[in-house]
Amino acid sequence: MTIWLVEPRDPLIVREGRPFGPDAGASATSLSFPFPSTMAGGARSRSAIDENGAFKYERAENMTPEDLQAYQKQLDQLKEIRVRGPLLVQLADDDHDLAPDENAWLVPMPNDAQLFETNAKGKDMALVRRLVPLTLPTRAQTDFEQGKQLLLVGQSHSTATQSRKPLAHKLRYWYWTHFQTWLTHPEQLEQKNDLSLSALGYEELIREYRQHVSMDSDREMGKEGMLFGTSGLEFTHPGAHEQRLHHARRLALAIDVDDHDHGTSPLPGVTGFGGERRIVTWRPSQQTFPACPQEVKDELKRTGSCRLILLTPACFKEGYYPTWVRTDHAQACGVTVTVQAIATRRPQVVSGWDLALSRPKPSRRLAPAGTVLFLSVRGNASELDQWIEQTWMQCISDDVQDRRDGFGLAVLGTWSGQPATMH
Repeated sequence: MTIWLVEPRDPLIVREGRPFGPDAGASATSLSFPFPSTMAGGARSRSAIDENGAFKYERAENMTPEDLQAYQKQLDQLKEIRVRGPLLVQLADDDHDLAPDENAWLVPMPNDAQLFETNAKGKDMALVRRLVPLTLPTRAQTDFEQGKQLLLVGQSHSTATQSRKPLAHKLRYWYWTHFQTWLTHPEQLEQKNDLSLSALGYEELIREYRQHVSMDSDREMGKEGMLFGTSGLEFTHPGAHEQRLHHARRLALAIDVDDHDHGTSPLPGVTGFGGERRIVTWRPSQQTFPACPQEVKDELKRTGSCRLILLTPACFKEGYYPTWVRTDHAQACGVTVTVQAIATRRPQVVSGWDLALSRPKPSRRLAPAGTVLFLSVRGNASELDQWIEQTWMQCISDDVQDRRDGFGLAVLGTWSGQPATMH
């Protein structure tokens, strides 16, 4: 397993599968962050390229049935390459690897965290409050399926913020230092009354808009009236005010690529990637994903409960409700997993183009990154250790191919297992 860094040189365009061409007035707007399948496709393509930049598995004309079978087997082996991520990372100022501190990793803001306005001066300050499972009042009813018996998620009376409005903000990514505190001791962040948003993390990636003209290759001239626009993601985070350039930070995408069975790896170097084939650099890193904090392990063994937080969108057969992590995965580790509550937002929709079948892929609804599952996990100490090891920074989507593609990358956090009372 190796962490690979993908650093865009130009604004990166990643799209959801809608048709786009150089037609008059057309516009290609990038998604706010690449889907795991986009990065998985890039990693597998780089793994199938030789040193001369040629694709190793070209399909020849008039292939025999045996050759076609061997060709298909090679393509199937590429799809078995396992990818985890992507995650946003900061790069060192004077190096091509990650920044030498815990803030190198940036992860999606968890959905069990709510930001509120504060009395401090300035729009950059906020209060952070937890959203926790709540017991329903007597005779209260929900539209949840009866078989699931899920609890509502909201603010408990003890953490309610009186006379304060939720903060209107664009914060999307948290530094790993604060995120790890939220996993282990969320009350420490709640106790801070003057938490700076810029110290907590980053907003969405900056978008750069460009206007293009469709070219006539025969005449080497632009086509009359054929203008189209693109919107790409800029992977340089500017500093603030007069330090805008001096404090600018280089950003990149980090994925873990594992092809233990066949021993292939992506080809490092410069290449085109995403929409409009924008230039990016692929290179391996010496870093690894952050390890599971010991406090999370100890608390899970003590309470038999935890939070599971998605760092990438997950694909579940029942929408926001997981199946594999409760059944096959739990049984393989010898534990019993029950979902008590879920803190999620509206689903993300993913589609694309199937190159093998030359047709659009069906649209799928994903549980978005930041979704929090409140779990009850029962087992002995060794079984829980095994479950933690095979769940932390692993993908938990229901389908095996979705897990290979990086959907559902998860981490664990503490939870008492006791729902709060709704008032």
